[in-house]
Amino acid sequence: MTSGDAVRSATVCHYKRAGVAPPIEMIERFRVLTGKRAAGRVLDIGAFLLEDLLVYRHVCYLAMLAAKPELRGERPDLGPEFVDGDPADLPFPDGAFDVVVCRFALCCTAKPQTALSEIGRVLRPVGQLLFLEHTRAPGVVGQAQDRAQEMLRGCRRCRLNVEVMPQLYRAGLVVRRADWYWPSAHVRAPLVQGIATRPDPQYERELAWLRNPIRRPGDPPWPGR
Repeated sequence: MTSGDAVRSATVCHYKRAGVAPPIEMIERFRVLTGKRAAGRVLDIGAFLLEDLLVYRHVCYLAMLAAKPELRGERPDLGPEFVDGDPADLPFPDGAFDVVVCRFALCCTAKPQTALSEIGRVLRPVGQLLFLEHTRAPGVVGQAQDRAQEMLRGCRRCRLNVEVMPQLYRAGLVVRRADWYWPSAHVRAPLVQGIATRPDPQYERELAWLRNPIRRPGDPPWPGR
């Protein structure tokens, strides 16, 4: 299979399909967040509208993964590099980016937790993940999403019941901000957008201490202090 075939056969979030109105209010809020936070070396995962690119102002390098093919040739001032691949296997070295922007992409990969772990790997220690995804709802709505997902099994449709927040935590990322939105049409899956980072070194040391709290006499109560 060629890289072009891989792009054409990739699963696409239902909010990115023709004829489906995306949740404009949430997307506009996410663009504002991206315009304020995205700077330096940026990896963009899942851009599908020209407006997604227009928000970038202080970017010295922009890599585009899983972007809509029609965006090629846009923003020549930034010279974005379009890359084929799966977010669960990013073709970049460790700590390559200051910011990763991920929109409606976790539902389209078979391994969302692995994708988030990969995002954490390519982020600098002080880098930020800006995310916008639809997620599994709690209660009866979430149960309805699970049943709908079972009926869609085997179809080339995005997954309706990815639990975004638990996947972020399991990937070792720390959520610094999360905003929620309930669309009024289509699949009633809530949307969540926010900011996540890699854990602080002190946080990692304290987690290690909690996992192995046995200390020798005279050792300080917290490692590194």
